[in-house]
Amino acid sequence: MSSKSSSSKTFFVRGMHCQNCQLFVESKLEEVEGIKRARASLKDSSVEIEFLGEVISVESINEILSGTDYSVAETKPEKPIGKAVKVLVAASLAIIVFFAVEKLAIGGLINVDSSSSLVGFFLFGLVAGISSCAALVGGLVLSVSKQWYSLYSSEDSFLQKLQPHLIFHAGRLVFYSLFGFLLGWLGQSLKISLTFSSILVIAVSIVMFLIALQMLGIHTVSLSIPSFLRKALAVDKSRRGRMMPFILGATTFFLPCGFTITAQALALLSGSPFHSSMIMFFFALGTFFPLIAIGASSIKFFAMKSLSEVFTKIAAVLIIFFVIYNVNSQLNVLGLPSLNDLTIGTGEQVSFTPDDSPTVLATAGEKEEMVMNEAGPMETGEVVDVEETVGIQEVVEETLDIVQSGPDIQVIRTVASARGYTPDYYQVKAGVPVRWEIEDIGTSGCTNAIISRNLFPQRVELTRGNTSVVEFTPQLPGQYKFSCWMGHYTGIIEVVN
Repeated sequence: MSSKSSSSKTFFVRGMHCQNCQLFVESKLEEVEGIKRARASLKDSSVEIEFLGEVISVESINEILSGTDYSVAETKPEKPIGKAVKVLVAASLAIIVFFAVEKLAIGGLINVDSSSSLVGFFLFGLVAGISSCAALVGGLVLSVSKQWYSLYSSEDSFLQKLQPHLIFHAGRLVFYSLFGFLLGWLGQSLKISLTFSSILVIAVSIVMFLIALQMLGIHTVSLSIPSFLRKALAVDKSRRGRMMPFILGATTFFLPCGFTITAQALALLSGSPFHSSMIMFFFALGTFFPLIAIGASSIKFFAMKSLSEVFTKIAAVLIIFFVIYNVNSQLNVLGLPSLNDLTIGTGEQVSFTPDDSPTVLATAGEKEEMVMNEAGPMETGEVVDVEETVGIQEVVEETLDIVQSGPDIQVIRTVASARGYTPDYYQVKAGVPVRWEIEDIGTSGCTNAIISRNLFPQRVELTRGNTSVVEFTPQLPGQYKFSCWMGHYTGIIEVVN
């Protein structure tokens, strides 16, 4: 007895943009009697179906896929220009709102220290969730939301579709508490390197970018799953990928959101492993509400058939924006060229005058005289001894020796707030010690520390209402970038001969 002859045909799939989509379409079709095998391709958004006998019609296949976000056609559908315009307009409005919220500098409204209450850290996390964390973690949530949604059918409830998001935040709460405990127990030995965090963000951003391209229907470079894992993933329907959201949530502890780093630093200073754990738990709990709102909204939009495809494209454009924003910030943290360099120095500047007399310089003799002058408030250009300045940070010993023994010292002053640093451009002389005084008039979790990797190794911690000081001696001419420890706010110190 001869077996039924098989035949195959290729269809174009609408709505498929990622590996999970590909696996879902394949497994859904292979459940149907009369279909021997289905092989989906992200590259050209197609699926090759091998039939046991006659070819099943397009209408029948679409009936099989009804209740999902996918449909097939015999010809590749054209992309309407009208939808592209809607996507760009909606995405642009969302980006404008994001920058407007950032401009409001709401991070400066909440100030916490190591003695703050747990409610204070909860509010601190809440503010983080609607500001810088929205760009980093919120962008990450958007990039995987479509994949998580594709694991469920139209018959599943909203709460069931929300499960991966809840598991993601469970991973955040559990690991933030765990690592918070370790911060309090091990102290400085567990301090996370900003270089490691920056490299991690860039790596995650590359993955997010590839996912966004797939969501836009661009599959030139796709994230592929090894063939030996495809079957295992395709038949694992009961677990629905619950482990991956949990692990992903846990890894966000190492992503350098300025608010997260601030919470980690304060947990480090708490002196108690339990209290340190609670600081990180309540901080993560605060971020939960705005971030879960992003995830829940995405589910609602994906469920609307008329808006699902458009929202997918809008989410993809926003993800690409967040990728550019986050990578650009990490380039600032690493002291590398970035988009911020185009706007630095457009505001207030401090530099040398043409006759080479410094704008803010004080000789060693003038320094001593001004310290002894106790009459009235100090004026611009005056300095005090390192030991007498309020909120002074630790300085490099070699630099301090040069400052004390040298004939001149250059003094530059900065006002730091939740909106950044003013001025954002300085000129100083090479080989002459520099004393940098930074007055904190109300910084946020992002701006409350300044780094400049190529000028001094330590980060300068800022304290609200105080003036912090760092001293260094620039040796080589050039432009040296400084920034907040998340890289959002930057400036330039130019060293000249």
